[in-house]
Amino acid sequence: MNAHTVWGYTGWAYIWTIAFTGMRPPGEMFGLQRGFSSPNWPQSEPDRALREEVLQRYEKMPAIRVRYQTYTDDRRQVLAAPKYDSWRTLVIPLFLHEMHQALLASHRSPWAFVSMTGKPLLSTNFDDQYWFPIRDGAPERPARPRYERWARPAIPAVEEMAGEDIYRLRHWHKALLDEPGADVARVAIEGRMGHELPGVEGVYSEVTVGMEERIVEYLQGVWEKEVVGAGLWVAPFPMSLPDDLLDEAPPLFSGLPVLE
Repeated sequence: MNAHTVWGYTGWAYIWTIAFTGMRPPGEMFGLQRGFSSPNWPQSEPDRALREEVLQRYEKMPAIRVRYQTYTDDRRQVLAAPKYDSWRTLVIPLFLHEMHQALLASHRSPWAFVSMTGKPLLSTNFDDQYWFPIRDGAPERPARPRYERWARPAIPAVEEMAGEDIYRLRHWHKALLDEPGADVARVAIEGRMGHELPGVEGVYSEVTVGMEERIVEYLQGVWEKEVVGAGLWVAPFPMSLPDDLLDEAPPLFSGLPVLE
């Protein structure tokens, strides 16, 4: 709720995406592009060989492709491989897929998550402007002349997250999959986190379609029981932009240089 107050629907989707995918903030989250998000991928996968391989596998399971992280190198914004070269595909539950559909329909940026002003997140002071008010709360902010969007109600602190980095949400995702009732194979959990299993187990284990289907089923169940079923507040979908705006589709990819 705090994220929605601070940052609108983008903030709402940002928090839930980390919590239900385990993607690494900030790099992988900042670097998620429209073309690698579930409403477009795998049909939009630029690597032809990979596209042919994954089209059938993920035909009925929405998925995100973690292909890049983004950061600043010598004062220029660049794309680079994720940490440890952990390229991976993350199946996601239906509720998160629908969340991303609504999010991408609300803006035209090639980035899945944009700043409060519609810019790349890499250009923000994320902790001070976003995470700290979300985590620690903030006093009411009255409207300024000609700046109505400046107004914001008081935000309560989230006591359970006091002093925590946003990375803690990634840890929560790992713990969620480790729950006894999750019944998710270890190789699937570690692969989802971008880790490799050591030793013989890592050599001979692989993530199967059945394992991914189990992850989707389990995560959807957690959402339906612990959020919707518990009567917690759920943000309304944002207004979609007109389909015929500028008479062209938004860009799928940013065009930033890739740092090899």
